[in-house]
Amino acid sequence: MNETVIKFGNFTTNQINRHPVRGRKILAAVFKGYGLLTRLKGNEDDLPARNYEMWMCNEAMAQPLNHPGNTVIVSIFTPCEVFHAMGLKVVFPEGLGCYMTASACEKVFLEKAEECGVPETLCSYHKMLIGMAETGVLPKPLCIVNTTMACDANQLSFRYLADYFDVPHLVLDVPTGCDRTNVNYLATQLKDMTNFIEECSGRWLDPEKFEKCLNTANRSIENYHRILELKATRHETTKITYHMMDIFALHVLLGTEEVEKFTEMMIKDLEGLPEETPGVRILWVHTIPYWQDSMIDIFNYNDDVEVVSCDMCFDNLSEIETDRPYDSLAKQILRNTFNGSADRRIEKATEYAKKLNVDGIIYFCHWGCKQTLGACSLAKGRFEASGIPTLTLDGDGCDTRNIQDGQMVTRVCAFLEQLEATK
Repeated sequence: MNETVIKFGNFTTNQINRHPVRGRKILAAVFKGYGLLTRLKGNEDDLPARNYEMWMCNEAMAQPLNHPGNTVIVSIFTPCEVFHAMGLKVVFPEGLGCYMTASACEKVFLEKAEECGVPETLCSYHKMLIGMAETGVLPKPLCIVNTTMACDANQLSFRYLADYFDVPHLVLDVPTGCDRTNVNYLATQLKDMTNFIEECSGRWLDPEKFEKCLNTANRSIENYHRILELKATRHETTKITYHMMDIFALHVLLGTEEVEKFTEMMIKDLEGLPEETPGVRILWVHTIPYWQDSMIDIFNYNDDVEVVSCDMCFDNLSEIETDRPYDSLAKQILRNTFNGSADRRIEKATEYAKKLNVDGIIYFCHWGCKQTLGACSLAKGRFEASGIPTLTLDGDGCDTRNIQDGQMVTRVCAFLEQLEATK
């Protein structure tokens, strides 16, 4: 991180310790201001679509901090089209964790959570969420909605926050398998979720607005399929931050007009690039420590190596049938590659590794993510049996206290040299 960011983090941390509400307002203002600056002025090293995406994500992160009475805390796999149709804002652990780390003030939240008895072994994204609440920076939301899918930390952090804030809490129980029984079971819960949100917010879900959001989501999904096709034959000189923002866009922001515009711009920008794929091409599996200086030095704006995509960007790219919205959303969740056996995620990553013409896979074992850690050996074996060299890398997506820079750099550089030698 540069010196300016570190100074800002120190200043904001001091404000958080003394005046948490003021600290919250500072963070929201900086997110909003930086996003607007990027949209208006832009970064000449990035595609115009990426500058727009930076604004979109910063704006989406600032608004829940400024308007908590209009905000729902959700898990990353919660379908949010209903919320967008009702004019509600959403915030989720992974987004908050990334932004707090990017602001260099994550330690105060992580340490506060640990002081309150949260174990060090809990996923640091969820630990950050709890710490933000306990410090008073995360404001009381309208309600909380989460799924049981993939992350066992969901069952701890969201219940903790519901009790802490004393707000209504709804859990979507996601079964394994996409048969008719499970679709009906989950679709009924999604209908109940709509009733739950209407009661909490005092708002009514307009069917026409809901259908509009679903159609917008469909067009964005179709556009992203095209983006991945283009990424297979183009080299985007960019930074790894944007893959995390793609995850943001394709999950909790899906269904918004901003995401559709971003995908349209991205297609146009990629089509304008020459058809060439120089250097070593990597598919990243799981979250990315985009803030880590050593990884920035290796991957950002480097024509010799490119992280082409992240497997969390294509986990749920299935079409939504607007004439049966709840059934269709249920199918989308049940078909998500994070739901059920690790085999499904491995198969999808293998499929896209070949489609995207990558040279190797980096499988990132984020601290506290038991599902990803548990599947590590299986995934590496399966990838390499398919002819895709794979590096398993231990690290942390948002806790700067929990990294081993020297070891990571040595292993990543050796892996990239190996791939370069075999191209």
